[in-house]
Amino acid sequence: MLVIVSDEKTKMSYTVNELAKLSGVSIRTLRYYDSIGLLKPAYYGDNHYRYYEEEQLLILQQILFYRELSFSLTDIQRIICSDDFNKIDALISHKQVLAQNLDRTKKLIKTIDQTIAHLKGKINMANEELFTGFAHKFAFDSFVTAFSPGNEQLLDQYFSSDLIMFNHAMSKQLDLNDLKSRLTRIQNMFKNLESEVKDVIAEENRIAFRVEQNAIFTKQVAEGIPVKLDVMNLYKLESGKVKEWQIWVNITET
Repeated sequence: MLVIVSDEKTKMSYTVNELAKLSGVSIRTLRYYDSIGLLKPAYYGDNHYRYYEEEQLLILQQILFYRELSFSLTDIQRIICSDDFNKIDALISHKQVLAQNLDRTKKLIKTIDQTIAHLKGKINMANEELFTGFAHKFAFDSFVTAFSPGNEQLLDQYFSSDLIMFNHAMSKQLDLNDLKSRLTRIQNMFKNLESEVKDVIAEENRIAFRVEQNAIFTKQVAEGIPVKLDVMNLYKLESGKVKEWQIWVNITET
C-alpha cells in the first residue's frame, strides 16, 4: 500500500499480513508485540487494520537481532525504548557479537578438520588443541588465564563492563572495577596456582563449572599455607561476555 505524504515523497505501508510474509514473523507474534507495546503499528486504518512503515520495519529488525542473541522480550523492550537507544550503534554492536560467534564457529570447524586429519594420521594434534573453541575452554581461560600476572587486559575480553559478581564466601556483591582493584591482591594471595576445570555444563547463555585448584594461600603470613580449593562458578553470558558471575569457594588446608 502506498500512502501519499507530499507531492515529493510517498511511504510504503504494510498490513500485518504483509509484514508477516516480508519478515517471516507470524501474525500472532506481531499482534502480541503490539499488545505489549514492543512494536506498535505506524497507524490503524479506518478498517482497524494495523499498518507498518519503514520505522517499524527497522524496529522489528532490531527485535529479531536481539532475539537471535537470546535477549528476553523484557530486555529488548527496555533497550529499544531507552532514550539513548541508537539504531546505528546497536547494529554495530550486533555485528561485533555475530563476528565473535562466527569466530568461535570457525574455531570449532577448524578443530573438527584438525581432529579428522589427526585421526587419519596426517597431523599430530597437541592434547589442548582438541578443545579449542569449546565452552569449557572459555571457562578455563576466563577463570584461570585472565587472573594470571600479565593478562590483566583479558578481564575486559571475558567480562562485561557492567559485570555483577556475587562471592558467596564473602556474602558481598562486586563489579568489574572491584575485581580489577583486587587483582594484584588475588595474584599475591595465590602462588604456584595449578587449576583444572571440571564438570562443565554449557548452555547458550549459561556456563556452570567447577574448578579444582592447588595453591599457596598466604593468610597474612610470609611463608604461606598450601591449600586445595574447590570452586563452583555460574556464569551468565550476554553478548559473548560474562554478565553475571556467582562463585562458591571451599578452602581446605593440606
